[in-house]
Amino acid sequence: MSKPRGPDAAPLPRTHAPPAPITSGWRRRARALAPWVLALLLALALGAKLVHHNQVASAMLHPARTPVLAADLALAQQALHGGVQPVSFATADGLLLQGWYKPSRTGAVVVFVHGGQGNRLWFLAQAQALAERGIGVLLYDSRASGNSEGDTQTWGDLEQEDLIAALNWVSARPDADPRRLGAEGFSIGASTVCMVAASDPRIKAVVLHNMWSSLREELRHKSGTAWSTWLLLLDFWWAGIDPDRVQPAQVIHQIAPRPLRLVAAEGDHDTPVAVEQALFERAGHPKALWRIPGADHLDYREHGGDALRQGIAQFFAKSL
Repeated sequence: MSKPRGPDAAPLPRTHAPPAPITSGWRRRARALAPWVLALLLALALGAKLVHHNQVASAMLHPARTPVLAADLALAQQALHGGVQPVSFATADGLLLQGWYKPSRTGAVVVFVHGGQGNRLWFLAQAQALAERGIGVLLYDSRASGNSEGDTQTWGDLEQEDLIAALNWVSARPDADPRRLGAEGFSIGASTVCMVAASDPRIKAVVLHNMWSSLREELRHKSGTAWSTWLLLLDFWWAGIDPDRVQPAQVIHQIAPRPLRLVAAEGDHDTPVAVEQALFERAGHPKALWRIPGADHLDYREHGGDALRQGIAQFFAKSL
């Protein structure tokens, strides 16, 4: 038991809990604002991503046109040795397409379908090799391209209507034998040709350059992420495009027994050569795959040179 303390005893020291650290006002405010700042930064990053995506989607769906000039007609007259006729024809959905037609001396005619952001000039050198053999050629601007009407590039969906309109037009020509029509396409144009040829027996011989297996796969390849692919598909649907109407891998076998040639650029990063190889394996006979060493998506013509042009011309001359 402790003794009572006297009046003169020294006071006992007081025991208290340690004082709470004093937080300055700006630190308290910073901690309170941190979640809001983070949310704002995330919103800005997402907004920037969406703005970039919209720019990409707009360029894909509404590409800058490369118009066909009066001087280009003079160039075509020279390349095709005269007789080139400016022509126009309407699609089933009411668009007027513009093109050039070099009449046939043999009854055979080949219709050419260019790729994205292109125009009828893309296949002029190839058309020259055919015209020298007396084969008629129809080069036209797809919708939203060159001098044709339309403001949306549909990546092989509604371009099928363009090709059908072209086949209808050329089939009615007095110089053309509707039983001897061929078609050649590049990239988006190749997808267009493949899809139409699979169901339209009027096309008797086919050449396809640098073609994707499906539009969905192409968008997935170009996007790189599932999120970007989903956004692009949404943009395409909103523009009235049905990606499931562009599936060359699902229909390429239906071209057989009509002869088919696939052309692949071995250095193509846009459409890898493995895609062409897989398409070739799905196709029926008779078929051949021509691989162009050192070529990328857009320069296969230069790398293939005259050997490619003459090889294709010989193929059509024999097949038609």
